[in-house]
Amino acid sequence: MSVRSARLAVPAVLADGRGLSGGMLRQLFIGQCLVLALHLAWMPAWLAGLALVVAGYRFVQLRRGLPRAGILLRLAAVGGLVLALWLQFGTLGSMDGLVGLLLGVYLLKLLETHDRRDARVVVVIGLVTTAVAFLHDQGIPMAAGALLAVAWLLQSLVWLSGASGRRQAWRETAWLLVLSAPLMALLFVSFPRLGPLWSMPQMDRAATGLTDTISPGDIAELSRSDARAFRARFEGREPTPDERYWRVYTLSHFDGTRWSRVTPDQLAATLGRPVDAFVEVGTRSPWQSHEGEHFNAELLLEPDSRPWRPSLGTPLESDSRQRYLADGTLEGLTPLSSRSLLKLASSAAPPANQDPAGARWNRLLPDDTNPRTRALAERLWRENGGDPDAYLAAMMARFGEAPYRYTLSPPRLFGDHRVDDFLFDSQAGYCTYYASAAAVMARMAGIPARVVAGFLGGERHPDGHFTVRDYDAHAWVEVWRNGAWRRLDPTAVIAPERIEQGPQAVDDGAEAFLADARFSPLHMREVGWANRLRLEWERLEYRWQRGVIGYQRESRRSLMAQLVSGWRATWAWLEARLPGSGVMATALGLMVVLVATAGLAWLARHGCQYRRRRRDVRWLVGRLQARLARRGLGARPGESPAAHLRRVAPWAGPAGRALNDCAQDLERLAYAPLEERERHQRRRRLAERVAEVRRRLPRQRHGSGGAGA
Repeated sequence: MSVRSARLAVPAVLADGRGLSGGMLRQLFIGQCLVLALHLAWMPAWLAGLALVVAGYRFVQLRRGLPRAGILLRLAAVGGLVLALWLQFGTLGSMDGLVGLLLGVYLLKLLETHDRRDARVVVVIGLVTTAVAFLHDQGIPMAAGALLAVAWLLQSLVWLSGASGRRQAWRETAWLLVLSAPLMALLFVSFPRLGPLWSMPQMDRAATGLTDTISPGDIAELSRSDARAFRARFEGREPTPDERYWRVYTLSHFDGTRWSRVTPDQLAATLGRPVDAFVEVGTRSPWQSHEGEHFNAELLLEPDSRPWRPSLGTPLESDSRQRYLADGTLEGLTPLSSRSLLKLASSAAPPANQDPAGARWNRLLPDDTNPRTRALAERLWRENGGDPDAYLAAMMARFGEAPYRYTLSPPRLFGDHRVDDFLFDSQAGYCTYYASAAAVMARMAGIPARVVAGFLGGERHPDGHFTVRDYDAHAWVEVWRNGAWRRLDPTAVIAPERIEQGPQAVDDGAEAFLADARFSPLHMREVGWANRLRLEWERLEYRWQRGVIGYQRESRRSLMAQLVSGWRATWAWLEARLPGSGVMATALGLMVVLVATAGLAWLARHGCQYRRRRRDVRWLVGRLQARLARRGLGARPGESPAAHLRRVAPWAGPAGRALNDCAQDLERLAYAPLEERERHQRRRRLAERVAEVRRRLPRQRHGSGGAGA
């Protein structure tokens, strides 16, 4: 027997015929590293140390011949894992805690992996853990990384099944992936979306940094982040920069320090009115007129543990049921656990309806706060003759005068009179400083006012979609005048460049912009080629998220309708051009039915014949011997089938063991007095071993292992 043949005769995954070799353990560990890499951006980094410790222990165990990890060591490892995750997340009931537990158990499984069955379990857990990685993200890098991990895990399974070499293992893995790709594409296009794995609740994740309570300085912190809030594409006219006010929260309660939102349930309980007076569920807003110009946008929303939906101005109509609030904000029925598409029509203007809470509610102020601001409001009111519009104009003009300045690094304000401290002492701030001061001064003059928190602007990409990020967060004021809400934005007075170009255009405190995203590609916006690469990648990623991740029931229905329409158009074209269209159509239809029926009948007959032949021992063994002969391992003259299979087994590589089993089963069926049940089991086992030989038999010919060997 040649050295190469001897090497092929022993499965490469086994060290002694039963236990796993160091090479196979290394294969499994590399697979663990690939799967772990998909999670590390969201999971604790010490899991990588756990993987290294487990792999190092197994390496030392193999090198020094140490005994297997005992039950006490394994229980201690699992207990330590649970304790570490508890300390990390505070609970194991959260999604991150459960994912961390699955990942840790997957890494610890290598401690008790000693044979083929254990290795297969490790690979299966790896496949599940790879799928769970999409709970974190569904972007292109995650999909590419998951494909690489799955390919490696499948290759490990092929090795465990007896591949004769690395090249054969990768070839069969690639063949499996290629064969499965059309089926995956067909299922993706046609199968109803039943809610993918990543739609499980993730209540601890929020996409935007906005909250429903703000105080001066809160939004300034968001200028340090480049996190994406949502993306939008418009049908028809796009809004101009001064129309891109994205409404998220309406804040009507002021306690002297912070502005906060009051829920419809809280308003109903406080004012003694039904909840329906403040919110309604549907696809159209009952509070707004749908006449006049409006903008139609498709929003690609990021996952968020809160149910808020941004709208360009006042929401009017959506493609799915939402909660329309009377204060002009939009809320989803549930939080978003994955990226989602929302088609929304909105007005880009403040709400035209009166707040059901009433004008008195939007004039409430604490009596004992900000005395200097109150004195200033009284003076301006007198100077303008008690005219609300003139008073508001004077207030806004005051913000535009020196020494007030707009800065991304505002001073921190403390104490109970923060509006006083801003207007008379620091006189420098971000949008929330000016919005809070303007709303307070309007209420002090008896004018209903409220603060709106959301986003302003967004980066327009060359393909037409807009990306809105955390640093686009903004706050402005709405006042009730002449039967409608009117938008007042002090930022437009003191820093008009913020409205036109975004926060990056503000020079004062510019070092704070993107300070928490030091490696963001947005820092290279001024470098032409780098910015073009960034925009191209974001365009590709947007199309991926919108077309693949955002493929929902409506998209599937639209595609199916297009296919049916195309088939009908093709059929109509044939009918119009063939002579005797009615007769020809009937003939073609009958021909298609006959061909399909004949094909099904042939497949059924062939399947029945194949199943009957599989029970014929002579037919099975004859086909196997013919296959061996084509590999140069034919039978000698006068040699029995069992003797032939045993003789060529050493030259058959990983199929040798199955050939010996075939020979044993064949002799038992031929000579042993077996009961019918045992005979049936032996025939079934023989068929399985023959199939195993066909899978594992090397493709190369063996000139020295033929009839003359």
